[in-house]
Amino acid sequence: MKRLWEQVPLKGQVMLFSSLIVLLSLLILSLFVAHNQTNNTREYLAEKVQLSASHVAYNSLVQNSLKAGETNQELMHYIEIIREENDLLYIVVMDTNKIRFTHPNSEQIGRTFVGTDAEQVFSGEKYTSDNVGTLGPSMRAFHPVWDNEGNQIGAVSVGISTDAIANAVLDNQKILIMITTISLILGLIGAWTLANHFKKTLNGMEPKEIALAVQERNSMLEAVNDGIIAINNAGEVLLANDAAQQFLKRTGYQGPFDHTPIDLIWPELKLQEMLMTTSTDTHELIKKGDVETVVTRVPMYVNHQCVGALATFNERSHLHDIVRHLIGAEVYAHSLRSETHEFMNKLHIIQAMVETESYEELKDYIEDLSERYHMKTASAASQVEQLVEDVSISHYLAKRIGWLEQMGVHVHIQSGIPWPSMSADFIDIWVTVIGNTFDNAWEAMQHKEQKNLTLTLKQVGGVLRYVIEDNGIGFSANEKQQFLTSTKKGDHGYGLANIKKKLQPLNGTLDILSEKDKGTIITIHIPYTERRQEND
Repeated sequence: MKRLWEQVPLKGQVMLFSSLIVLLSLLILSLFVAHNQTNNTREYLAEKVQLSASHVAYNSLVQNSLKAGETNQELMHYIEIIREENDLLYIVVMDTNKIRFTHPNSEQIGRTFVGTDAEQVFSGEKYTSDNVGTLGPSMRAFHPVWDNEGNQIGAVSVGISTDAIANAVLDNQKILIMITTISLILGLIGAWTLANHFKKTLNGMEPKEIALAVQERNSMLEAVNDGIIAINNAGEVLLANDAAQQFLKRTGYQGPFDHTPIDLIWPELKLQEMLMTTSTDTHELIKKGDVETVVTRVPMYVNHQCVGALATFNERSHLHDIVRHLIGAEVYAHSLRSETHEFMNKLHIIQAMVETESYEELKDYIEDLSERYHMKTASAASQVEQLVEDVSISHYLAKRIGWLEQMGVHVHIQSGIPWPSMSADFIDIWVTVIGNTFDNAWEAMQHKEQKNLTLTLKQVGGVLRYVIEDNGIGFSANEKQQFLTSTKKGDHGYGLANIKKKLQPLNGTLDILSEKDKGTIITIHIPYTERRQEND
């Protein structure tokens, strides 16, 4: 039943629910009113027959006939007129022996009145009762008749059929039913109008669709790496995704977020200023404590009315990492284009020599290419291609080594089992590691007369080992701790914290050995076999 109800559209649910409320209310009201109407109708008819009985009892024709001890045509005619005018079942005038002087059925005149409820009237009481007489069930009123001296000389009984009572009640209830039906129709029209208003307010969406949209929105907000903060037009925080909350807590704010003024959380953001403008501020540098962020701020409008403002941001250091990755990819792409172009030129030359049958020249040309290739492989940069099977990493590493060699750095490479081809996430991590460690090494050695760098690439027991050793200026233990916890740009050691963060999900390790003016050794281990099996 619950599933069936959930399948009913919102408009139908509102109409059904509202209609049931209206119907139930009208039903209770109708029962209450019908009960009151029934009682009121019976009371009215009882009063009517009692009044008729009283009126007949004090009539002189009745009193004279009872004194005479016999009926007459004038009395019977008078009584019949009253009965018909008041729509009564009967009017019976009887003496103290209950002998009828009048009756609608002339055959009953002179006979004894039927019913045990007539005894009290001869004790001088007037009352009403329900009983069955010769004309069927009826409500009967009794009234004593006295002469001028106050002696009781007879009684009057006036009856009205219970069918007449039921018809009177039914007539009243028909009116009530009609009013109830009209009210129900009006309630349905109101429910339909209300349902349409709800649908319009909810942009035609069903409750399930709204709930799903909210869940999807929350999932998307939490999946975004950028921090997102939204405020209402009062400057209070409506939304702060997990990335934003973690960043703000890490930079010092420990209070609540929902409906907290943005000035209390991040006053430097000045997000409330966007409530007064229609323009957008993009890629603006704003600090939170000592951390620089790149922020985009936009006002939010609904139906041409500003309802709040939104800010998206990321740490500047994270964006530098992304730039480094892009640069590495660009270098690799440029290298591929250059080598492809060079290879095609050599093929054209070989093709031309073959077509002109210049075989001697072709032989000399191939020998020259071979000699130049062997000369090239003698450099440290060219050795990388044999130590790393993954083309992306080998080209990127070769370019970085080649650049250092051009800057006068003597690079020595040590190797064991070559590195295998890797998945995209590993390539991204190693580009970060190589880029940061090479930058740190060059920064430490650039003012040295003799610049030496030793690079070790090995695979031992399913673990990738990367060791880079320079003879630079080195750093102290305090500086080492600072570099591992800070991403602030400008100091030697920048990027070590980013490397450490990258290694944590992969169970990688980072070891640093450094002495002032003697150099630095950075050792990195990443389990790769286990990781690759999980991906497979």
